[in-house]
Amino acid sequence: MRIDLLGPVAVRRDDGTLVTPSAPKRRALLSALAVRLNRVVATEELIELVWDGAAPPTARAALQGHVAVLRQALGEEPTADHGGGHLALGTRDAGYVLTGEPDRVDLVRFAGLCERAGVLHPDGRHGSFGPYHPQAPYHPHVLDDERAADGPSPDGPSADPALPLLRAALDLFQGPALTDCGSALLRDRTSPYVTDLRLRALDRLADGLCRQGRGGELVAELTEAVTAHPARQGPAARLVTCLDQAGRRDEAAAWYGRLVARLDGPPGPELRRAGERLTRPAATVAAPRPKAVPSQLPPAERRFVGRADDLRRLDEALAPARAGRPVLVTGPAGAGKTALVQHWANRAAERFPEGVLHADLDGFGEAGPRDPADVLGEFLTALGEPVVPAGLGARVQRYRALLTGRRVLVVLDDARSAEQVAPLLPAPPAEPSDAAPVTVVTSRHRLRDLLVREGAVPLPVGALTPDDAAALLARTLDPARLAAEPAAAAELAERCDRLPLALRLAAARLAARPGWGLDDLAAELADDQAALATLTGTGRGPLGIAAALDRTRRALDPATARLFALLGLHPGSEIGTATAAALGDLPAAEARAHLARLDAVHLLEEQAPGRYARRALVGRYAARQAADLGCDERLAALDRLIDHYLDATGARSAEGGEGAAWFRREESAIRAVVLCAEQHGRTAGAWQLAHRAATFYERAAQGHAPQGRTAHGHAGRGYTGHGFLGGAGGGEDGEGVEHDRARWRATTEAGLRAARSAGDPEAVARLSTDLAVLLVDRGAHRTAGEHLDRAVTTTGDPLLRLRSRARVARALVRAGRHDRAVPLFTDVVAAARIPEAAHLLAAALVDLADALVLAGSPAQALAHADEAVRLAAAHTADAVRATHGRARALHALGRVGPALDCAELAVVLGRTLADTVLQADSHALLADLLGTVGRTGDAAAARRRADSLLSGAV
Repeated sequence: MRIDLLGPVAVRRDDGTLVTPSAPKRRALLSALAVRLNRVVATEELIELVWDGAAPPTARAALQGHVAVLRQALGEEPTADHGGGHLALGTRDAGYVLTGEPDRVDLVRFAGLCERAGVLHPDGRHGSFGPYHPQAPYHPHVLDDERAADGPSPDGPSADPALPLLRAALDLFQGPALTDCGSALLRDRTSPYVTDLRLRALDRLADGLCRQGRGGELVAELTEAVTAHPARQGPAARLVTCLDQAGRRDEAAAWYGRLVARLDGPPGPELRRAGERLTRPAATVAAPRPKAVPSQLPPAERRFVGRADDLRRLDEALAPARAGRPVLVTGPAGAGKTALVQHWANRAAERFPEGVLHADLDGFGEAGPRDPADVLGEFLTALGEPVVPAGLGARVQRYRALLTGRRVLVVLDDARSAEQVAPLLPAPPAEPSDAAPVTVVTSRHRLRDLLVREGAVPLPVGALTPDDAAALLARTLDPARLAAEPAAAAELAERCDRLPLALRLAAARLAARPGWGLDDLAAELADDQAALATLTGTGRGPLGIAAALDRTRRALDPATARLFALLGLHPGSEIGTATAAALGDLPAAEARAHLARLDAVHLLEEQAPGRYARRALVGRYAARQAADLGCDERLAALDRLIDHYLDATGARSAEGGEGAAWFRREESAIRAVVLCAEQHGRTAGAWQLAHRAATFYERAAQGHAPQGRTAHGHAGRGYTGHGFLGGAGGGEDGEGVEHDRARWRATTEAGLRAARSAGDPEAVARLSTDLAVLLVDRGAHRTAGEHLDRAVTTTGDPLLRLRSRARVARALVRAGRHDRAVPLFTDVVAAARIPEAAHLLAAALVDLADALVLAGSPAQALAHADEAVRLAAAHTADAVRATHGRARALHALGRVGPALDCAELAVVLGRTLADTVLQADSHALLADLLGTVGRTGDAAAARRRADSLLSGAV
């Protein structure tokens, strides 16, 4: 555990986790004890500090409670043994003591470093709570020998051992001491001593640096100190001298004039001598050391191809980069981010005549991300710094000072986090300038914090274009070999997700096997089990897609890694937040947070809010991780996924166009879940999900019904626009539609097998009906009839038999087989006249009426529609549908006016119901009828209204 007091109070475990007490009084108690580390603080004194001198009668008991909580928190540190090196809170005599190593409290460490450098407060201790015994105070050197002004000490930069100690001490400050400590009294008693010691340390450091000719390094800190404490003439004199040494004599003179003008009397000796030195020739100022020109850029990748747009974007990013905004190149593992930046940097090297700094930050390597302090040490050495400061803060300050105003390129490759990158960023210039450093960062993490905090310029890198992928293959393979199999070459590139790493590995495998065809390797990559093993190489370490993804996965926290493995059980290429939550057995908010972390490292890509896609290779890698889960855990996740899709299909079935769009996205996953559920003996879930999916397949078939098979060019009941069958396959009645019908059949047949395995006759009847409807849609009417007969003979439920016949009859109508549909609907109407089926009679009559209209018998149709209108209760869906049937029959009889009246009545009735699909049907029917009488404008408005209702826009 470590305690920071030099700035906002913070308590951290050794692994960096913040555990700062949220209660102000506990912060005050811990701060008071930490200031007096290893010394007993009396109970009465603690009560006074914690309650700011206004303690209640219960303060002593409350203090004991706070002590108990703090003891527990200190004891929860994973490695805490309360011995020597760790912090422990104990009771001593009439008070309490916090014990531990001095370095574990930054304020105590600061005082210790100052003491070692010979800088103490005049009374010999750090404040009224300091742990140090009185010693002789530090008195700053008087610059009457002119050494600090006239140039470096002849003893060299290492002559003063106090300087690195003081630099490290001052770097500990993150702001005013004891900010938010919870006790104004503690802050008021301690801050004056801390501030005074800080100013003395800064004064002593300035003295030493001026003697080495390096006073310019402290201009910023001294400016801040003098602005905050204008009455202190020592720091003021140092500021004037440091500005002069930095070659900024005009600024030094201006500061001197302002400082003297503020004084009530003449300046003191130090400030006066600093001003006098400004009247001497500037040539006496020590000349700066010659600047080193670093050259750390690795050579460009020899097989680099394409990326013309990305290279252009890097060129365009130079302008904002010279204003201090780092360029952030991000993308998935294997996308070629490093190769892109190295190629661009080598091409653009002439724009950076003062050098290139390059560091592999190893953010996702096995050894873990590199320490920024180590990287800065290498950078400072490359920049010619003879002595590298000890602490991170000192290195950051020196690094930024050396890069200010220099045309240097800094490449930070494979960054893990914004926290790792931040210390390595040069200081932004006051205004954009060509003489400013440029930083380019690469990472497989999106580093959104860097975008927010530093205004980074995002440059996402994805898959190669098809042409670039082909060019990359041609770098390794014989172009004639590629030209002989262009289709196989294109398939091979897609199997590799068009990622450079995967393409290079595939090309290397083919180059080593000249007898193989490209289609041989493409087939191997199509095998889910073999693909990742195929894309593996040999070298000094693990090389391949799986190894690259391993490095990404290791960066995840355990809970996110578990969800990623469970996502490997999901068969789709896209997944929604709700589905992920079901797989992980998580609340939606928690699942959303994990998905965001997976998106951050490009294991998922958020395509739309709450919708995440993954590349095929990542899907296979996730499936491999899922295979490592226990059998029970996998089956439990499958059960949750089945339940989720049962709930979702039930809820979405009433959503019209939105529901159809959802099913288009989820169809492949639902089909795979049905097959998987059947395979693993989840028979009830399998047949239920297959049956619910049949509703969406059937509606899609309605939307795809050939024009002219209904009365007015729409597909009969259930206006759905472009359904799954009409849109997903890419053709009207073409090969794509047949492919989608094959999916429908695979799902339904799996559900039927599961129903039979479950021994559930009602389920068998439902799935047999689903299959009959599909077979009618495909024109296999005889086979459809056999399945319908099987359905009605399997079940003893008369209502289920009625519904089965009605569904198949409606499918026959969509197929244009009105001659077959009318007798079947006639049987349905007769069966619905029994008392227990009376609630189905109105709908059956409407179905029969519609079929008769299409069969050319509108008079009979009107009679059945009129009966349906009489039977249907007001303000019900049956009433609206019956009015639809009556309007269609009237129109078929040539009675256009009454037909329009009925259609308009259906629109009015539909407004009383919360059924957007039914309302859309009403508007679609009205649009059709308006179009037949030439009212094209009104018809278009009605059609737009129907489309809006289905799309959810209203």
